[in-house]
Amino acid sequence: MRTGLGRGLDVLLGQTPARPNGDTVPGRSAPVAGIGEVPLERVTPNPQQPRTSFPAEELEQLATSIRRHGVLQPIVVSRKGDGFELVAGHRRVLAARMAGRTTIPAVIRDDVTDRLELALIENVQRADLNALDEARAYKLLMETYGLTQQQVGERVGRSQPAVANTLRSLEAAQILQDALTEGKISAGHLRALLPLTVSEGIAALGNVIAREMSVRETEALVRRIKRKGTKAAPRDRVGDADLRARVAELRAVLGTKVDIQRARKGGRITIRFYSEDDLDRLHEMLTGTRKR
Repeated sequence: MRTGLGRGLDVLLGQTPARPNGDTVPGRSAPVAGIGEVPLERVTPNPQQPRTSFPAEELEQLATSIRRHGVLQPIVVSRKGDGFELVAGHRRVLAARMAGRTTIPAVIRDDVTDRLELALIENVQRADLNALDEARAYKLLMETYGLTQQQVGERVGRSQPAVANTLRSLEAAQILQDALTEGKISAGHLRALLPLTVSEGIAALGNVIAREMSVRETEALVRRIKRKGTKAAPRDRVGDADLRARVAELRAVLGTKVDIQRARKGGRITIRFYSEDDLDRLHEMLTGTRKR
């Protein structure tokens, strides 16, 4: 069920990010003006930021993803003295600090020229992007230039409903976004899982990966969950919601069927493999060492 991974925004732009002082990395091409890594300590909140509270669980999920994949979507800032004032990306800044980062990729708005817009539009139209990379590019256009979905669609040759549908992928739970980024599911699977709640989506994801479901099978699974209100894995031998959530997360991370059975003291975790290659893959994931 592996899919080709999409390209990050640095590849999308065809450029290498600048250093904080604007210099390029030696041996690399010159960066697009207005894009670079900025020190987090020099980023101050926007005083007009309408949202002041962010759920701790939501931030921790994003921080975990940042530790694994880095910050995939730049924030937008404007220069203020010797620092930067945040225009968009407050949640990304908080999560990046939680993840222990000292810098963050940013679009410096007062330095951005029309070349950035043209570069984004040109590459969106021709690059082999996954749904998340495309959605991030759309959002970057909207945040940087104040465009509507309709205006973005006109610039990239998409209908407004198509842009809206792509942007919805950013609403998926972080574990679902990571599964797409890592090639465990396709964009079609992600769209099929969007109608579910976070807990339902995580549980369903484990089954989709373990059973190697097609997009149509995933859509059918989602319909059954929404229609019957039953758990995503009715045949699991796991009795409580907490254990079901753990099983689903293990299935999503390991990409195979996992069962947990409680005993009077402790219990047992069963991890399935289906070939020698599959066993080697799991061994490498669990131990961090490759078979010789």
